[in-house]
Amino acid sequence: MIKPKLIFVMLLIVSSCTSQSNESEVLEVITQSMVDAEEKRCVDLYEIEKIDTSIKKYLDTTNLEVVKKNSIKNLNYFLDDKNTIIEQLRFYREQENEDFKEITKTYTKEEEEYLEDKNTYLELVNDNHLKYRDTVQNGVFFNQIFKNNRASLKTVVRNNGATVFKFGNQQSIQPFYYLNFDSEKDLKILATYYHDGTKDSVPTPIEPYSFPLNSIPVKAMKHVDSLTLEFKIKYVSKIDSIQFNKNEIGVQKEGFKLLKMEKNYLEYETPNDYYPYHKGSILKVKYFNNNGDVLDNKYSISNCSIETPEEDYNERLSNSKNIEKHIKNVDSKKEAYLILKYLAIKRLNAEYAKTKKVKTTVEGNIDALTLYLENTRDTITFVTTLKNISPVKNIYIHELEDQTQFIDKNGQITYSIPSPIYFLYSPKTDSHSDTYFFTDTDKVKDREYYFINQDKATVTKLPYDSLEFLYPSVIAAELATDNRSYKLLSAKTSQLLSDKTFDRFLEMYYTGKGMLAYANDEAFILYDQNEKLIDRESENVTKIILKKENY
Repeated sequence: MIKPKLIFVMLLIVSSCTSQSNESEVLEVITQSMVDAEEKRCVDLYEIEKIDTSIKKYLDTTNLEVVKKNSIKNLNYFLDDKNTIIEQLRFYREQENEDFKEITKTYTKEEEEYLEDKNTYLELVNDNHLKYRDTVQNGVFFNQIFKNNRASLKTVVRNNGATVFKFGNQQSIQPFYYLNFDSEKDLKILATYYHDGTKDSVPTPIEPYSFPLNSIPVKAMKHVDSLTLEFKIKYVSKIDSIQFNKNEIGVQKEGFKLLKMEKNYLEYETPNDYYPYHKGSILKVKYFNNNGDVLDNKYSISNCSIETPEEDYNERLSNSKNIEKHIKNVDSKKEAYLILKYLAIKRLNAEYAKTKKVKTTVEGNIDALTLYLENTRDTITFVTTLKNISPVKNIYIHELEDQTQFIDKNGQITYSIPSPIYFLYSPKTDSHSDTYFFTDTDKVKDREYYFINQDKATVTKLPYDSLEFLYPSVIAAELATDNRSYKLLSAKTSQLLSDKTFDRFLEMYYTGKGMLAYANDEAFILYDQNEKLIDRESENVTKIILKKENY
């Protein structure tokens, strides 16, 4: 369970009263070491980043004297509107309680909903981290993407353990296995190898979500051959459990305290330091009726406050006073930054310490609760090499917001189009062409169509109104005429496959006769250069032979 992202909003309320601070009070000097100590106590590193960004933005755009005035206005808001603030805090708590009252009830046996009572130990402590390591080390490939002046690598994996994924070049990889939900990983790029023989060997940590389902950033805008990646997987190797029964209201075990258990409603208090993961963190919760059946969860809220509205108000007021007292005599924004950050994180830590109540309703009459907790976490470290699925190309696509650039393997621009583009889609194969594309326009009739020739390193505009896959190997190109008329092109080279112009097509899917192409009320069946019927499986069609069909 994760603590909520509490945003400390500073100095934003406007009022017109005068500060009541004590001018002669001697204040402690806030130092960087004090800030560091509060950061170390904080359970949410992401929230620290948000606080830091917010304060920097505020100070970058606000005069120091205005910062001081805002601190006074903020304090006076709390002093002048005490009753209103307390009532607002009370309303939120009462509304929360009312929401639960509406869904709290006694269930009949027929109404209860159960979950399968799985072996929780095997769910939480297993060898999934080893399966993950083995399949990753057996080979992972990536596609390289150039977008908005940045290069990234998108790994190509199956997101389950069921099948092997094969590519057009017959390379294959084993599937990606899930890690356990509570497992953590640290990723680090050890080396990036480029097509020209250069490499970047500066170790670079990357976000853990970058692999396998997101993109891995790389530094240079040129073709990457391979990437060496270090994995550190932190996995749970031992768990503990705590059980509360209905007759243990008020009992505390290992920092957890049962507060209520009646009908289908449950309320308990947790330690205030259970996140991030460490010994004592909750990994799973099970709810039972008096027959030992596992009840389904209906609705839960964690991190509810254990304070009264008055206590909450007094802490907010105290924090506002501290800001005003420390800010009024600062001489620089650097000093103001240190003060605001220290008090913000200190306040955040205080909030976390007071928001540790869990409220839950389940789909049945609850009689017992089991909490499964982390005891021990171990780490495995391994290294793997990711390989580019594609050989070095002459042309790469670089996507920008309002244009598309075509760059060579070294990142140099060779051609550009003042529009985003989309590659032609083939519904028969559920895939996109890597050579035919069209421009992004408001109206379909305004699209322009192009062909990329990798061998010649050219991008050519095509003189057609539209393009459509007839088969994976054959493109129907509509001519710019008043009457609908089409030419047939090679899906690989853009070359004409026949001199004939056609007006419509009909696939004879159920008869096995391939495609009927009509021209001036005559019908033809399409065969390739080897006089084999062209169908969905045909490859490398370089010429179309027409055989007239009588109908």
